[in-house]
Amino acid sequence: LFHLFCRWWCRIVLLLNGFWYIVNFIEKLDTKSSYIICSNHTSKLDVILLFAIFPKTFVFIGKKGVTDFSFFEWFYNKTMITFNRESIASAFQAYRKADRCLKRGTSIVIFPEGQVPEGGVRLAKFKLGAFKLAIHNQVPIIPITFVDNKYKYPEDKLTVRMGVLRVLVHPKVPTKGFKIKHANQLKDQVFNTINKTLIDYENK
Repeated sequence: LFHLFCRWWCRIVLLLNGFWYIVNFIEKLDTKSSYIICSNHTSKLDVILLFAIFPKTFVFIGKKGVTDFSFFEWFYNKTMITFNRESIASAFQAYRKADRCLKRGTSIVIFPEGQVPEGGVRLAKFKLGAFKLAIHNQVPIIPITFVDNKYKYPEDKLTVRMGVLRVLVHPKVPTKGFKIKHANQLKDQVFNTINKTLIDYENK
C-alpha cells in the first residue's frame, strides 16, 4: 500500500514541477519475480522517478540520516532498509533484511555508486554490495539508466530545467550459477551497460 501511494504521489509531484517521463522497457519484466535494481545516481529526482516508473514493489537500501526532519527520518527508516555507514553490524543487519525481502518477492534498489558523484563525473566507480547480494540470492539485476536527471535537476546546483526525463530499463542480467568470485565481472557488465548508454545519448 505504501508503494502504491508513493507511485501515484511521485507521478503527481513530477507533473506539478514541470516534468514528465518517457520510459523504454527494452525487455518485458516478470512482476512476480524479485530483482536487484541498479541505476546511476544523478539527482534528487532519481528516487521519485523510480517510484513513478517501476511496476513492481521495491524497497531502497540507503544510509540513515538523509533528512533533518525527525518525522520523515522515522518514516524513511520504517519503510526502507537503512544502515549506519560507520557500523559494520548495521550494514550486516541491512544485508540480512534485504535478503529476507528478496525471498518474499520484494525487489531491492541499490545505487551502486554509493552516492551522487561530482558534477563532472559521468558514472562513478561501482561498489560490490549489490552484486554480491544478487549472486547470494541468485536473482537477476535490472540496470536502469537515467539520461536527463543530472542535467534537469543537478544535485550540486540550484538550477531546474523542466521537461522530459528519459529512462531506459535494460534487460535483466541473470545471476543463476554465479559464485561470489564472479561479482566483479557482474559489476563491470552492469557498469558498462549504463555507461555506454549515457555516452550514446551524449553523442545524439
